[in-house]
Amino acid sequence: MNTEAKRSPSPDLPERERAGVREWLGLFAMAIPIFMLSTDLTVLFIAMPAIGADLAPAGAQSLWMLHIGDFLGAATAITLGLLTRRIGRRRLLVLGVGAYGLASLLAAYATSSEMLIGARALLGVAGGSFTVAGHALLRVMFTNKRQYATAFAIFTAAFMGGSAAGPPLGGLILEHFWWGAVFLINVPAAALLLLAAPFVLPRDTPDRSIRIDPLSVILSVLGIMALIFGLQELADRGASPLRVAAIVLGVALLGLFLRRQARSDHPLLDLALFRTKGFAILLVLLSFAAFAFAGTNMLIAQHLQVVQGLSSMQAGLLLAAPAVSGIIGSLLTPVLQRLIEPTQVLALTLTLSGASALVVIPLLGTSSLASQIIALSAIMLFGSPFMTMCTQMIVTSVPPERSGPAVAVQNVFSSLGNAGGLAVTGSLAMAIYRPLFTREAPSGLSANELDIARDSFGAAAAVAERADGTLQAQISHALDHAFTVATQAGFGLAGSLQLIMALIALLWLRRVLRKRSSATPSEQ
Repeated sequence: MNTEAKRSPSPDLPERERAGVREWLGLFAMAIPIFMLSTDLTVLFIAMPAIGADLAPAGAQSLWMLHIGDFLGAATAITLGLLTRRIGRRRLLVLGVGAYGLASLLAAYATSSEMLIGARALLGVAGGSFTVAGHALLRVMFTNKRQYATAFAIFTAAFMGGSAAGPPLGGLILEHFWWGAVFLINVPAAALLLLAAPFVLPRDTPDRSIRIDPLSVILSVLGIMALIFGLQELADRGASPLRVAAIVLGVALLGLFLRRQARSDHPLLDLALFRTKGFAILLVLLSFAAFAFAGTNMLIAQHLQVVQGLSSMQAGLLLAAPAVSGIIGSLLTPVLQRLIEPTQVLALTLTLSGASALVVIPLLGTSSLASQIIALSAIMLFGSPFMTMCTQMIVTSVPPERSGPAVAVQNVFSSLGNAGGLAVTGSLAMAIYRPLFTREAPSGLSANELDIARDSFGAAAAVAERADGTLQAQISHALDHAFTVATQAGFGLAGSLQLIMALIALLWLRRVLRKRSSATPSEQ
């Protein structure tokens, strides 16, 4: 890719290629719902105690309330990607936002655990529709590359901003209203976009020749959902025959799905996408980045509470600082693109983010909380431009009419990376924590208490709270040391992965994209 062309000024492009007021208003109208949608991913953690007290979920119902939306959003992504072509980008977005507003109303006034789980399921599918269609619309709204890079960064920053605002916003709402209000605030945002869409979003022509293969839909939805469910359950509760069976079933169903796509005249997923040079490498980089960030985010949130004694609200507020750094990093992405070529942006940001993750290791347990938050903020400041740039390159590596399916595949790989990161990093942390805690646990612990304390970090903290005097201090010391070493291992894995990916971006991806650039006329 030509660096000099990257630096050339955009005003020399024809005016018709530059977005006007209508397109920027359209971006603003989409940014508000994407902000609210992403608050749902984090606000529910704050609201769960109030929901539990009111609805009294039984068994695994609390888990399904938290995760059913994520599962179905990822599982239906491939189908939604094809629907951007079958019914049109704008129509899918409007349908998704309408369903999102309705599902928010149902969730706000849910009278049973089952009703809330159903509403959360609809929120997941509706949110997936909006995300896929929104990214696809950006591609046709902003045809000028510089403007597209800026619009994409703003869209991504809105999503990250919602994630950061979720915990404090949820806490503020719950101080004055009932738990349903955390969902009810989504309704005005959805209504705004529904009213504005006909005026600020471009109309596109549906491709009625596209056919939806029902069996492919079933195989993709069940396969992705089983795989992600198995991986997240493995991370939350450890290994069991059922969780391993879910992972095996998911892999088998996805294998059947891919085989059918290769043979079908109307595939749900066009496998030719993966033959686009650089597409598969970018997906691998993105999924492993999601893997790295998910694992460390899980560990540090618990470490702040279990080892450093913060409340969940205090931990959430402190972790808003790295999230804000991520927003800033996303907004800086277009600036980086103008200065250096894309693969160098990827390699540089991965290197700095990975190095920051490694810096966290010696800070845990020995340095001030402020220094840890600064290092965590550096991870996000450098990591978010990578995520933004990588996603943008995936979407723009294919023609505009295929951007919906490309976004859908990217969503699936991100979800699998996230779930895999939780499972693998969680398993690694427990594999380190258990023998360390067992070795350092005081002799005054009974066999039953030792088994409970070994089961999880939170359980060990509860055992320590019930103990008295010297025994409490000894249990806490064993817990702090074992959990800190486990958390350090998680950050070591994340940092090392990012440095390896930086080399892949700089050496392999760069060479592949240069071959593509020399083989086809440049779009610059």
